[in-house]
Amino acid sequence: MDFDVRLPNDDDQLRKAFRTRVPGLLIRIAESGKEYQVKDLSASGFAILEEAKVFKEGQPFEFDLLLARKLFLSQVKGRVMRILDNGIVGCNFQDLDRRQEMKLDKLVLEVQKRLIELRKAKKEEL
Repeated sequence: MDFDVRLPNDDDQLRKAFRTRVPGLLIRIAESGKEYQVKDLSASGFAILEEAKVFKEGQPFEFDLLLARKLFLSQVKGRVMRILDNGIVGCNFQDLDRRQEMKLDKLVLEVQKRLIELRKAKKEEL
């Protein structure tokens, strides 16, 4: 009996995660204090715009996540996964503790619910 088992790699999993934009979401790098607007967010990672090219692929870093300039999550670990030519830096969360994971999941879920409500309201208008 022949069969093939294929486990998803990190790239496959990233593409399956719901990605959304959260207005007012920033990261503050622990080492430098520099802040970057989060362009999109999922339960597994995020993207920022950084044109000065200070990040390197594979680079680990620690940051705080700010929502409306207020601390949302502290001492979060991340890793740079890819850097695109247009300055977009794609990062994965690393070693989230249970509390951090739950707060991120809740944030992404709340954004999903709001988007569904907006779509529903638009359909009712038509």
